[in-house]
Amino acid sequence: MNWIAMLFMQLLLMAGPVSAMQIEADPRTIISFMDKSLSPELDILRVTTDITPDNHLVFQVKTKDERIEGEGSDYLLLNIQHEKSYALLIPLSKAKGDNIRVYEGAPLPGTELTSIKFEESSINKLHEGFDARHISRGAEFIVPLEWINFGADFGFDAYTVRAEIVDNVLLISKVYDQARKGRAAVKQISAITLLNNICSPKK
Repeated sequence: MNWIAMLFMQLLLMAGPVSAMQIEADPRTIISFMDKSLSPELDILRVTTDITPDNHLVFQVKTKDERIEGEGSDYLLLNIQHEKSYALLIPLSKAKGDNIRVYEGAPLPGTELTSIKFEESSINKLHEGFDARHISRGAEFIVPLEWINFGADFGFDAYTVRAEIVDNVLLISKVYDQARKGRAAVKQISAITLLNNICSPKK
């Protein structure tokens, strides 16, 4: 190996951790690790956030591929940790439609998603603007800003799951993928800090 190649390898080793820290330090985005063992439509690639002109917070979850029809018990799930633990669901199969379901449970940091008892929530009835829709290879979850308590912490993660709904209770039987898989836990920051970061120019 000549000295130019050796220098290039050293630069890569030095730059790698810095890039990873920069990605992880941005609270607006989750970059997920690809999992070749999963079907492409179950493999989450990234989660990004944005704010619309009409004051809604949008979480865009992108997957490696999409499912047009098929298994009806598989869902894309956005988990929001904000005073409580919320699960926003949309069917993975586009043929099942865009109807959003919202469930809530006690905030249990570090607890497996399958261990949380999620019951049907009324927040989407008390606050207009909760919505979800399929997009190409993924989905968008929309949350009204007026629902957010800016004095509280806020964290989010995304999953592909198998679940069923029994007596208004969400029962998650299997987690296929998690956007933050391999990281310690859902990263929470103050809601106002998240909003400021989303509104700041993206690098």
